[in-house]
Amino acid sequence: RLVTLTFAERCCTLAAVVSRQRISMSTPPPPSSFIEDVNNQYEGFHRAFEEQFWGTKMALKDGSYTVDALTKAKGEMEAFLASKEKLAQTRGYLARSDLSEAERATLAIFERTFGCYIMESEAALALREKCTAIEGTLEDARNKMRLGAVLDGAFVELSSVGLRSKMRVDGSEATRKACWEGLRSIGEFVTANGFVELVRARNAMARELGYEDFYDYKVTQAEGFGKGALFGMLDTLEQGTRPLMEEARANLAAAKGEAALLAYNSAYMMAGSVTQKLDPYFPFERAVEQWGRSFAALGISYEGASMRLDLLDRKGKYSNGFCHWPQPAWVKADGSFQPTVTHFTSLADPSAVGSGHTALTTLMHEAGHAAHFANIKMPSPLFSQERAPTSVAYAELQSMFLDSLVGDAAWRFQYARDREGSPLPFALHEEDVRAKHPYE
Repeated sequence: RLVTLTFAERCCTLAAVVSRQRISMSTPPPPSSFIEDVNNQYEGFHRAFEEQFWGTKMALKDGSYTVDALTKAKGEMEAFLASKEKLAQTRGYLARSDLSEAERATLAIFERTFGCYIMESEAALALREKCTAIEGTLEDARNKMRLGAVLDGAFVELSSVGLRSKMRVDGSEATRKACWEGLRSIGEFVTANGFVELVRARNAMARELGYEDFYDYKVTQAEGFGKGALFGMLDTLEQGTRPLMEEARANLAAAKGEAALLAYNSAYMMAGSVTQKLDPYFPFERAVEQWGRSFAALGISYEGASMRLDLLDRKGKYSNGFCHWPQPAWVKADGSFQPTVTHFTSLADPSAVGSGHTALTTLMHEAGHAAHFANIKMPSPLFSQERAPTSVAYAELQSMFLDSLVGDAAWRFQYARDREGSPLPFALHEEDVRAKHPYE
């Protein structure tokens, strides 16, 4: 076609083509396309990190779960969330007047999230990478730590969960003290394996960004106010409740002796015998049933979620309950709902006295988190992830309410039964309340 045109006609045709290309290149995609692209990319980075988090925390034997892979996945996810380009694009779309309500809400969470992760300082970025590397090495070392207590002259390997359980119920003060010393050894171990360096690097990073320290940085990103405001609230709480605490300690010492105030004696002296009496009514093999029946009676639904539970304590496993979501729940652009995939853990030792009650409480708590985030139906996975800017207080509210049911009289009489099906006697519940309430 161009061969038959005059030179002037050729120039005009080429100019028109170039002009159309420039218009195409300078015109951003519609908001819906940008939102879908960010959502899909984040979903992928989030899933990769969470799968590594679960595999390493649970000490799974699959060779694909490694500290290096976890560090890499976390770095890639945070690099995506720290994109200055995406923040600028987001703000450009927010300036438009033709957005739907859902688009504006989604872009607002994009803006807030990107703002939490972007670091203007190159020194701060380098320090964040250093922190991530130290964290991975420290966590790996802690998972492999040989932990336990010297009992009757011999070292007995016990997890932190096992040590705490013995401190609560064992009648021997020497045993309780040995378990306490075993727990204290964790502090010595982590300070010798990078914890001090991690705190130093985190604080340096936060100060590079203009914060007082790392805690000030974390509180501000998650809650929207700084450490000073939080400590002001906590100081008021502490000062207002200090007389109650002092009275409770004085009463415990008067009733049980001064030794009851020692760290390895207090829990046992307050409720050790009651814990043993309650134990038959909280057999761990019934915990999943108690959770399911309780939540169903409350009308709590998991909206088609898939769950992976790891409920028993074992060597190498992360010694704290948690709930994470490798697949966040969200409503996709076509209106379809993506159910969550949930990972959560408890730390039961069915052979330990009191472990059933403790593990059930943890299960109810983590299952509360799972229910909360399974029911978030918003147009982006960034609404249903637990890191900043998600408020810690917001995330913990529902789960703490649900775990409190395990101590509620009405719940206990409905669900707490021994292996023969006999309900927990009211007299035992009253004894439990009278033993613990003055100190809570």
